[in-house]
Amino acid sequence: MSHHVAERALGLAAAAVLALWVVGVSAQAAQTLRLLMPWNQTSAGNIAVGNHLIKVIEEASGGEIKIAKFDNAVVPPFQQLEPVASGVFDLHYTNPAYHAGDTMIGQIVDTVVASAEKRHSSGLWAMIDKSYQKRGLKLLAIGPSTGFQFLVRSDISADGTLKGMKIRSNPAYDGTIRALGGAPVQLPIGEVYTSMQNGLIDGTAFPVHGVVSAKMGEVAKFQVRPVFGQGTAMVLMNLNKWNRLSPDLQKKMLAAGREFEETCFKVVDVIAAADEAALIKAGVPTKRLGETAAAQINQYYNQSLWDQAAKTGGAEAAEIIKFVQDNGLVFNGF
Repeated sequence: MSHHVAERALGLAAAAVLALWVVGVSAQAAQTLRLLMPWNQTSAGNIAVGNHLIKVIEEASGGEIKIAKFDNAVVPPFQQLEPVASGVFDLHYTNPAYHAGDTMIGQIVDTVVASAEKRHSSGLWAMIDKSYQKRGLKLLAIGPSTGFQFLVRSDISADGTLKGMKIRSNPAYDGTIRALGGAPVQLPIGEVYTSMQNGLIDGTAFPVHGVVSAKMGEVAKFQVRPVFGQGTAMVLMNLNKWNRLSPDLQKKMLAAGREFEETCFKVVDVIAAADEAALIKAGVPTKRLGETAAAQINQYYNQSLWDQAAKTGGAEAAEIIKFVQDNGLVFNGF
């Protein structure tokens, strides 16, 4: 082998080694985080928001983080907080109603103005973060989601309320349904369609996004208005995992969370508007509550959540509720 050929061979070998080293470093630098969420493909709006979250985090991390997504086929929806807190999963995108049995602190955010800037600058965000850190979780985002509606299979009562109606509920809706004269019925979301179809219930409380993917237009006669309350798109991280991230990556994750708070509502709002229009086109028009009920429905919803949170959350919840009320942060409608 000539001197020049030998040099060229050595150069190629060195380049190959360097290339392998670069690939190895990149593979080592990128880490996969396991994201758990309580929805599957039948909840189109929430899945769209989850996919948006993944995109935001992966882009903000500059390729340092990849996300592997797991849904309610792996862990039942109302049992997902503990597996994240214990480190079985790294990230959790959820609505706080799904872990109300563990803590209702996060659901207080449903009663708070949607402005991310106000949630942060007021100090409320830090209070919620502190509460979840006690439970082994780091808060990354509390973004606003769309509100809720009642879907009913017959007309509302003559006085413009839900008087005498059996309405599928969960604890978040119970107080509102009772205030409107209805009777809350606790049912898993998977049983709502057939229960309405068979007349076992007269209606259901439901987010305004996702009704088409859930085929609710096939069993509902009216979409009741006004929309009330708002949901919360919460993103949490296992605290031990968070503490092991580099300061730079922690900064990127918080930036991703802040971006998510500013943009997540747009994702579901588009779906909600399309869903309402699709149901109207399919012969499921909107029906407005009576004047008094319509004017007070957000107060009913807020007070119901505050009462439940104060009952289960003690002094910690009472302090946060008072903070919301005293600092002009109460949500009163979109």
